Amino acid sequence: MATELDYRPISTDDHIIEPPGVWDGRLESKFQDRAPHVIVEDDMDYWEFEGRRIPNIGLSVMAGRPYEEYTVAPVRFRDMRKGCYDPEERLLDMDRDGIEASALFPTIPGMAGTLFNQADDKDLGLRCLETYNDWLADTWCSTAPERFIGQMIVPLWDIDLAVKEFQRGISLGHKALSFPNAPESLGLPNIGDAHWDPLWDAVEEAGVPVSMHIASGSMRDTQLPLEVAGGTPAEVFVTVAPSSNFVSVATLLWSGVLDRHPKLRFLSVEGGIGWLGYLVQRADEVYVKHRHWTHAVIKEKPSFYFKRQVFANFLDDEVGLAIRHYIGIENIMFEVDYPHSDTTFPNSTALVSKRFKDVPPDETRMIVRDNAIKFFGLNLD
Repeated sequence: MATELDYRPISTDDHIIEPPGVWDGRLESKFQDRAPHVIVEDDMDYWEFEGRRIPNIGLSVMAGRPYEEYTVAPVRFRDMRKGCYDPEERLLDMDRDGIEASALFPTIPGMAGTLFNQADDKDLGLRCLETYNDWLADTWCSTAPERFIGQMIVPLWDIDLAVKEFQRGISLGHKALSFPNAPESLGLPNIGDAHWDPLWDAVEEAGVPVSMHIASGSMRDTQLPLEVAGGTPAEVFVTVAPSSNFVSVATLLWSGVLDRHPKLRFLSVEGGIGWLGYLVQRADEVYVKHRHWTHAVIKEKPSFYFKRQVFANFLDDEVGLAIRHYIGIENIMFEVDYPHSDTTFPNSTALVSKRFKDVPPDETRMIVRDNAIKFFGLNLD
């Protein structure tokens, strides 16, 4: 029998499809003409930035469409659901889906700002990145401050600038930092490297979490054709996409960053949770058997740090729910992934009721609502 909910779930992963005009009129004259802008060519919309043309890939805007219509082909703004790019329409879709609040990731800037971090002109990249954070705050988040969870991006190429922009993002009201799950793919130190300690100091002081979305490293590495290797079926890419956070979580556990920063909290986004049980078990086994010859830098078993500081979300993960106590019910959260092709919209609440039918009501509420309220510091009951 399905579980009936008397509250609305919170989605810890959704996406804005930025509309034309995000950067219009917001930059100094020396940058304005080179800011991201939309052009129309051959009856298709493209974002253009530093000579690159970036379409809105179909799989990113499939919310509300039948599976038979799914496509990787580019889609024009006029053919998208308005909730993809309009905050008022998004709120209506959230109401249709029974969702209380939504954590927002960017699209054109890259889910962790990688487009601007790879800019040839770093001064231009910085101003475009800052402008995105401003736009997110004064368009989407200001529309519904307790329903839209703003997640800032920062200039990763300069640690001092990253700290400065993070602190500015906090002043704008953003509730989390979106950080690439694989900064090494951008030619930067990995997520556990001491290089990032000044940023983590600032994050700890602010008390906000860090989100690591799958495939949020290099745009050149992650915006792949679906044939990931010669002759490989497209389904392979779609199947293994969540695995891009496996190494990221393991790096958090082993690098010592969680020892150095005991108040940091990281969220593995859209990677699912079923694999976490084995990963943590294996990591503890490695600690017992191998830490002496590897000269492990951590002071406790990896499971200790995971329980304290690592969190993960999921869309529809029966295996993960079955082992939820092994993972830790305090460490897992729900997501909708609107408007991407894996989204649970418009059946999210119905899915929760069905999948959680054997989960006690208090645990269900923790996983689909209360954990997110605590994690993001939301002013919701």
